[in-house]
Amino acid sequence: MSRTPAGQVDERALRALVPQVLAGLVRRGEDFDAAEDALQEALLEALRVWPEHPPRDPRAWLATVATRRLVDARRSEAAPAPPRGGDICGAATGRRGRG
Repeated sequence: MSRTPAGQVDERALRALVPQVLAGLVRRGEDFDAAEDALQEALLEALRVWPEHPPRDPRAWLATVATRRLVDARRSEAAPAPPRGGDICGAATGRRGRG
C-alpha cells in the first residue's frame, strides 16, 4: 500500500482493494449487500487507523475487519429485543417490584 506524505493513506490504492475483498467475502457465501456494508465500515476504520499504524497486508486487514463487522451484525440481529414499555423493574410506569 503506497502512502502519501504526512502519513495519509493512498485512497486510490485503497479503492483498488475493494473489488478483491468484496469478491472474497461473497465467494465465502456472504450476502452481497451485507458484505458491501461490512467492507464500507472496514474502509472507514482503515482511514482512521492506517495513517498511524499501517498494516503489513492491507487486503488481509480489510478482509479481517469486514468479516468481524459481519459477525457483529449477525450477533446484533440475533440478540433478543429489549423489553417493551420501560425497564424490567417497572421504573417507566412508576411501579416497583415487591421485594
